[in-house]
Amino acid sequence: MPSPPGWREVPCVACERFVEGIDFGERCRDCQRQRARRVAVIARRAALVATAATGAWVLSRPPASPTAQWTGIIAVPATYLLVRVIVGRLAMELLP
Repeated sequence: MPSPPGWREVPCVACERFVEGIDFGERCRDCQRQRARRVAVIARRAALVATAATGAWVLSRPPASPTAQWTGIIAVPATYLLVRVIVGRLAMELLP
């Protein structure tokens, strides 16, 4: 919802500080940066846990062929990237 034409400053949703250039229901730049940092930490930790689990699973099963070995080698970093992106987007949507 755009702010009315006569209003210059609108309160931030998170810190309730009046900031110029945002609409109702939005966060100021400082709050957005803080939230992005929090989301990045959560996504990084979840990705590391998932990657460690995938790496342990790949190491626990000996590869039957070179193709299986390459699949395991590629699966570990792919798991990190996918989980980090997915958890990051979910956290950005679900965190207050």
